[in-house]
Formats: sequence, structure tokens, C-alpha cells
Amino acid sequence: MLLLDTHDMTGLLDVGRSIEELRKALVEQSLGRVQMPPRQTTDTQDGQNWLRISQAFLNGSGYMGFKAMNRAAGTGMRYLIGLYRIETGELLALMDANWVTTRRTAATSALGTHLLARPDDREVGVIGTGVQARAFVTAYASLRSIERVVVFSPRAESRADFARAVTQEIGVTVEPVSSPQEVAEACSTTVLAMRAPREPVYEAAWLRPGVHVTGLSSVRAEAREIEDDVWKRSDVVVVDDRGTVFQSGDGRSAAGAGVEPETIPEMWELVAGKVGRTSPAQVTLFKSSGNAMQDIAVAVGAYQLALEHGFGRDMGQFPEVKPYA
Repeated sequence: MLLLDTHDMTGLLDVGRSIEELRKALVEQSLGRVQMPPRQTTDTQDGQNWLRISQAFLNGSGYMGFKAMNRAAGTGMRYLIGLYRIETGELLALMDANWVTTRRTAATSALGTHLLARPDDREVGVIGTGVQARAFVTAYASLRSIERVVVFSPRAESRADFARAVTQEIGVTVEPVSSPQEVAEACSTTVLAMRAPREPVYEAAWLRPGVHVTGLSSVRAEAREIEDDVWKRSDVVVVDDRGTVFQSGDGRSAAGAGVEPETIPEMWELVAGKVGRTSPAQVTLFKSSGNAMQDIAVAVGAYQLALEHGFGRDMGQFPEVKPYA
């Protein structure tokens, strides 16, 4: 069993491999070879802290695993993945999953955006300037040639820092602006990648023919990023996972406003070509809240790279096997 800490993980996971592993898992899902029980989130009695457990079985590639994440108020978040081989039940790795979470979120949202945005669109607007926003732009730039990025966050210093970092990393012009509306007006593709507040940030009034919107920030039940009418006015809506998206604040609100969750296609259908943009004038929406399959798929890539390059600490046969006939 390999123990992979945060230093190992940041050295292993590149954006291209993350997207490759995600695509493979989505193909498995389209073939009916993925099992993903509903994730469980339990809040502590005081409502300040919580623990979430999710699982995925990639029967086609032979891996299964769990992700545990928890929040401690005033301290922060911790992420852990356990990766197993299905055939033997062997625990292959325990890994710090902070960077897995960042990479799989970026890979999922970038791939969904790439497949739904107009093929000729070479600009992207980003609302948010944190680690996830930067990871998204890097992932998106690996899928299509980007010529300009327009960015907003509440602090001017954060916008300037983001512009410098992204320009240095992928060599494109980054234009900071002073409001979310300016982002939406400047670009046909807008991505929300920030700490989602309790009220929507993206307004349906900003939609126009050909626009694409990706929301990846609204995960918790109280978090919001897009208005309900964005769902209703979009010609094509795709979610990465109905179960997780419709637990989020945006998903709950949209369902309450009349959006029927069972009618919304999932990302595997987009990758399989069963749904997608069919006209440059269509308005498209991609909502991502993450799922265990994405985490385990990216973890598989990290584990294989760790074996190839000698990363991590070998803890031997752990845990002990209890024979069972």
C-alpha cells in the first residue's frame, strides 16, 4: 500500500493525465460499468462541522475507492482517498486528496465547457481568482486555443495577481474587470469558479444567443451562483451528476422553480455524443458539483504515475487480510 502525501500528489498530477482519466471513466459510465452509490454527508450536532463519504466502482478498469472529506470550523477542509483493486480487494493507496479535488474539478468543468461552448470561441470569462479558477483556465487551455481571458473577483489585488499568474503560465492576455456583468458582456463563455455565496452571481438577463455558462462553485445546499431562469432559458443543459447537482443550492432552487431533474442529461451523455450544442446560436449551461467517479478516476492516474516514478511510501500489506471463504 502506497501512502501519498500532498507533496507527492502535487508532483504527480498533471492536467492532461487528469482529463484523460476522466474521459476514460465517462466512457465506462456510458457503457454501464460504473457503480456510484449516493454520497453521505453528516453534520455535527452544532452544525459547524461535517463529514462526507462517497464511493465509486470502475468495473471496466478494475478499481474502486472512497473519498472522505471533512470540514472543521475555523480550521479548514481535509480530503482523503482510499484506492482498491476490485479483483483482490487490495488497498493500493491512501492519498491526500486535496489536489485530486482541485484537478478533477478543473478537468470536469473544462471538458464540459469545451464540449458545450461554441467551437470557434477563443475567449473565456472567469468569475473568481482562487486556486480553482486558475486550475480551470490551465485545464481549458489544454483543450482549446485561448486568446483572451477576462476575470472578475471582488478584490482588485486578487484580479491583478490572477492576471499575472495566468499570463505567465499559459501566455494569454488577461483582462481584469470590475463586475460579473462586465465578464458576461465581454465573453460568450463564462465560468463561475469562486467561493459561492448565498445569492446568485450570474443573472439570466445577461444571456444572449450563443452564450455558454459553466457553474462549478455551488456545491453545498446553501450555496448559489446562477439564477433559476438561466436553467430555463438555456437551450441545452448538462450536469456532471444529477445526484450531486440537485443537492446543491442552485440545483435545489432550480428544481423548486420547475426544472425537472430527471430530464437533465449527465456528462457521460455529452461525452458519448447523445446530447450537445447543435447550433452556434444556442444558449448552453453546464453545472458541475463533482462525484466520486471523477475523484477515483483521477486517483487511478496518480497511483499509476506514482508506481512509474517511485513516489510515496510503501507501507507493505495494509490492512491485514482476514481469510474468509
